[in-house]
Order: sequence, then C-alpha cells, then structure tokens
Amino acid sequence: MTDTLIVDIPRTRSDTARRVLTRIAWRGYMPPESGEAADVQWNLPADQIDLIRSVLRRNRRLAGDSVTIWGAVDRVCETIANESERRGVRPNYGYDMGPPQP
Repeated sequence: MTDTLIVDIPRTRSDTARRVLTRIAWRGYMPPESGEAADVQWNLPADQIDLIRSVLRRNRRLAGDSVTIWGAVDRVCETIANESERRGVRPNYGYDMGPPQP
C-alpha cells in the first residue's frame, strides 16, 4: 500500500480547485499548475485525502458564482474519493487493527 494517491484531474477542474485553495490561503497539499496538459496529475498524500475533500466542498463557492463551477469542484472531490477507494489509498489515523483495547 502506498501513502500517496496519484490522480489525473482534467485541467479546468484542477484549475478551479486550485483557485479555491489559493483564495483560502490553504497550507496543505496544493495541486500543481496545469500548464498545457489536458490532465493534471495530483500526488495527494493519503493523510490529506479526507481533509482536502472537505475543504474543497466547504469552500467551493470561492471558485465563482456558477453552479457549474461548484459542480466541477464536486467532481474533483468525487474523483478523489473514487480513486482512493478503488486503489485502497486511505488515511491512516494510527489504528492498524482498530482502536487500542483498554
């Protein structure tokens, strides 16, 4: 099992998500700038998967006024969730075998 989730996000969606994170001065994982590529490869640390999804969803309106733009951020979140589940890359909160027993 790897501790990094590698996900390809379409350029416009990645740019929109990056704009949200920039506007809130996010200090966690920042996706790379897209350049000219059709897709942007995110190398998302496993311990930030849930956090970045919740931050993007909570702040998606900062990307613009359009519901279409909010939908783009939602689709980034869904892609991250689906790939995380499919590849088995999940945060480790310190319990490999369940919570400690008393």
